[in-house]
Amino acid sequence: MNHRELIAALTPLHGAGEARAIVRMVMEERFGLSQTDLLLGKDTDLSANDRTELEKIAERLLAGEPVQHVLGYAYFCGRRFRVTPDVLIPRPETESLTRWAIDELHALSHADQSMQLIDLCTGSGCIAITLALAFPDAHVVGVDISPAALAIARENAASLGAHNVTFIECDILSAPSSLIVPLGGPQGAFHPSSLIPQPSPLEDHRGLLISNPPYVRASEAADIHPTVLHHEPSLALFVPDDDPLRFYRAIARIGQQLLPPGAPVFVEINAALASETRHLFTAAGYSDVQLRDDQFSRPRMLKSTIPS
Repeated sequence: MNHRELIAALTPLHGAGEARAIVRMVMEERFGLSQTDLLLGKDTDLSANDRTELEKIAERLLAGEPVQHVLGYAYFCGRRFRVTPDVLIPRPETESLTRWAIDELHALSHADQSMQLIDLCTGSGCIAITLALAFPDAHVVGVDISPAALAIARENAASLGAHNVTFIECDILSAPSSLIVPLGGPQGAFHPSSLIPQPSPLEDHRGLLISNPPYVRASEAADIHPTVLHHEPSLALFVPDDDPLRFYRAIARIGQQLLPPGAPVFVEINAALASETRHLFTAAGYSDVQLRDDQFSRPRMLKSTIPS
C-alpha cells in the first residue's frame, strides 16, 4: 500500500482533506517522508519492514482509531504529548485557550513572580505542562478524577521537563473545596490530599484557573465523529442534557475559593451554550466576562475575572 491508496481507503471514513492530513502525518512522523518525498513517490522505496509496519498502521486507521493513538502522541503548542484512550486528544481550540491565558499572564507586571496556576480536568496535562514551562517560577496544579489520565499527565511532565507542576486526583463536582488547598510558602505549594482547611490564604499570591471540562451534551453524541466517540474517554466528553453546565458551576465556585480578587478564569465551552455559560459566571459574581471564537468563528472560549 502506498500513501495514495491509504488516502483513498480513509476518505470514506474521514473525508478527503482529513484523510490526506492523516496520511501526511503518518508518513512524516513514522517514516520520515515529507510531502515533497511523497510527491516524488519515495514511499514506494520503503523497506520490507516499513511496508509491514505501514500495513499494520493502515489496519488500525481503517478500524477507526485516531492517528494520534496509532502514533502514541499528539502535538500541543509545539510540544509532543503522549496520548492514549484514557485522555482526550488535544484540539486546536484548547491550544487557543492556553495561548490566550499565557498572553494575559505575560501582560501582567507580576508574571515573573511566584504564581499559582490551576488546571481543572487536566487529562493529558497538556494545559498544565504548557503553563508550567511558560512560567517556570509558578507552581502549577493539574486536577483530574481519572487515575489513568493522571498517570499519563505525570509521564508527560517528566518527559518534557516540567518540574514545577503537581498532579492530584479529585472529583471537582463532589469533593469539598478543602481537597485542593493552597498553602503558604515561597512557591505557593498545594497540599494534594488534606481534608482540613489550611490557615494560609492566597491573598499574597497571584493565580489563574483554567479548564477544558466535559461539556458535550449526551444528546449531541450523534454529532460526534465515531473516531472520537469510540476511542476517547466519555468521562472527559459528556454531560447530561438536564445539567450541562455542572462543571462550570464547580469551576466558578473553586475559582472564588482559591484565587484572589482580580485573578482570571479561562474555560473552554460548548458553542451552543455560550450565552448560558456567560450568564452563569456573571450570576456567580464574576466580572469582565468575555467570549472568544475558535478558528471557525464559533464561541468556544470564555474568560472571566474574580471580582474585588
